[in-house]
Amino acid sequence: MLIALTGASGFIGADAAHTLHQHGHEVVGLVRPTSARGPIEGAIKRFVVGDHADPEIWPDLLDQCDAIVHNSVDWASLEKSDLHSHLQSNLIGSICLLEAAYRANVKRFVFLSSVATHNEMLPRWGGQIDEEHPLRPGGLYGAYKAAVEAHLWSAKARWGMEIVALRPCAVYGVEPVNLERSHGYRLVKKLLNGECVTPKDKPGGGKFVHVEDVSLAILRSCEQAEAAGRAFHLADCYAKFTRFAEHARDILGLPESMVEPDTGPPAKNMFSKTASAEFLGVPLNRGDAGLRKHTGELIEAIRTREA
Repeated sequence: MLIALTGASGFIGADAAHTLHQHGHEVVGLVRPTSARGPIEGAIKRFVVGDHADPEIWPDLLDQCDAIVHNSVDWASLEKSDLHSHLQSNLIGSICLLEAAYRANVKRFVFLSSVATHNEMLPRWGGQIDEEHPLRPGGLYGAYKAAVEAHLWSAKARWGMEIVALRPCAVYGVEPVNLERSHGYRLVKKLLNGECVTPKDKPGGGKFVHVEDVSLAILRSCEQAEAAGRAFHLADCYAKFTRFAEHARDILGLPESMVEPDTGPPAKNMFSKTASAEFLGVPLNRGDAGLRKHTGELIEAIRTREA
């Protein structure tokens, strides 16, 4: 298949590009003028330079493609709380890209949504939130993702377009280009510097999924007929943020007192893994062992960079 991929040079995009390429697909990568292309050079058949919201790049991006994976986000407008720019770039740009894909006869549209489409979760789901739960976001980012999803279902109903919505939670893994953005980096770095870690350094916790599982879900969403017309939660496990520090402490052989455990309440709700396992063949079962492995790899990456 020939697959267009927006945000091809980012953390998720780069990993997905390599996964798609390794499984025999050709990738057209959309990158910004300032994007580093080196890490994905061998995985991309053709680069398109520009912005996903720019109609002038759509013909080149979509030409002869069987599917498109829309992964890019204009983070600058969100971080600045620039509502007008955010709506123009992220929301309207994504909806117009969806229609452009239909007009270009692209068969399948895979959208990287987010579990941020959920905020208020209904008690009758019993703490196990599946894809049937209504989308009730609590912020601009989640609202944008939910709104684009609504247009996906509209494209399915009006045009018979094959659509897939993937909803990852916090995506972890060692970020090769921006190491400091890897989950757990700041806490691991404190321990490497001989400093103690407490829950005040990063309170609370979150749901995590490994970048390789997200890439595998992207691959299967493009390939498998059963994935079309569905949404998938991609959430492997819940952990306190200090769990990364606890793993680092143990790997480094430091005293237990170097990390104060976070004894706050656990998550009230978890996301169902049933659909991802059944229709995508992605079981999302790395669990705490996956977080520990990541932490070891992060320690090695930090040491290698600083050697």
